[in-house]
Amino acid sequence: MRRIPVLLVIFGAMGLWAVAQQGGFFQSYPGGTSKSVYKITQEKSAYPILLTMEIQPVAPDTFTVKTTNEVTGTRTDLERGVLEGLARAQLEVNSESLTALRKFLADIQPNTTYILPNGARFEAGERDRIAGVDVIRGVLTDPKKPEQRTLLALTLNKAVPFPPLLRIDERRGLLFVTVFTLELIEFAMRP
Repeated sequence: MRRIPVLLVIFGAMGLWAVAQQGGFFQSYPGGTSKSVYKITQEKSAYPILLTMEIQPVAPDTFTVKTTNEVTGTRTDLERGVLEGLARAQLEVNSESLTALRKFLADIQPNTTYILPNGARFEAGERDRIAGVDVIRGVLTDPKKPEQRTLLALTLNKAVPFPPLLRIDERRGLLFVTVFTLELIEFAMRP
């Protein structure tokens, strides 16, 4: 009975890897060995999930990809929180608004507002660095989700599989509360 949540965690990590494939990540991967570590936090769990993706070339256009996830928590948190965290990461990374935004990624400039084809709005902010990766921070809002905003950090670095920062805030009265975060906390690349 205890093996079911572990299998679901494995499937969740595989789902995120599948999202990277769908987004053309491996078609544009620049080659070399890379390691990306993301921390997933969510309002419903006190325990963060660490998601690691390591890519190593073994031949021209052939790579070994190793994905792992790590979380420490009580039985109750592990039962509900891990699967929810990985599933939410997959949904948010593959959202309609973020998919539309990725199509224009190369054209995004700091301090500029963009209206996406699906009606969402991205307000690009300043340039920054996260885990050594150059990014442009911004805020994504979607008219289909009026009580939510997504703080994003986008990068042109083709070796980074997911946005370096994706933070979901929900309006609670007059305040916004962070309910989910996917954040790059470590990145290494070598030829």
